[in-house]
Amino acid sequence: MNHYPVFLDLNGQACIIVGGGRVAERKARPLLDAGAAITVVSPALVAGLLKLVASGAIRHHAKSFEESDLDGAFLVIAATDAVEINRNIGRLCRQRGILVNVAAPPEESSFIVPSTVRRGSLSIAISTGGISPALSKKIRLSLEETFGPEYEPLLEKIGALRKRLMSEIDDETTRRKMITAVVESDVIDLYRAGKVEEAERRVREITGSALP
Repeated sequence: MNHYPVFLDLNGQACIIVGGGRVAERKARPLLDAGAAITVVSPALVAGLLKLVASGAIRHHAKSFEESDLDGAFLVIAATDAVEINRNIGRLCRQRGILVNVAAPPEESSFIVPSTVRRGSLSIAISTGGISPALSKKIRLSLEETFGPEYEPLLEKIGALRKRLMSEIDDETTRRKMITAVVESDVIDLYRAGKVEEAERRVREITGSALP
């Protein structure tokens, strides 16, 4: 099966995680990073999830799963230790048109979660269609070396520069050319070397506009 790659806006969206173990915790953290409104349905929780509940980051329904738990859900994660419960959750979600990821068996999912490299607003997703998680991990580790932490501040600066150019230059084509010139220059190498002042001076040379 070929999956369609997509990045979802989950900010404020109701996301339900059924299960309270380590897999559920691992699934919860990237959803939190995306701003999802998370409710975990499980009689018990591992320590990491308990801390998230105590901090108010997620909600907890201390009970076994019922179909009504799916009401209003945008996305569901089935991560219990019981395969048949997970399978049933997957089936119910597909009937309701709710996005669902089933930890086991994964073929009950309507979407899979890729291995991801994140550098601030930069996200690089890797998937082998579920065939080889080991290969996905190998590729992710390679990409983490290629796209280091310097990409996070660079992207923030480019975003700020883009806003400034929009107020200074009316022509979209000209703005696009300037941003492209920055991206294709040695600015990223200067950031990688920790030469922030030189990097920003280089941007001024290219665009005539200072990075905030």
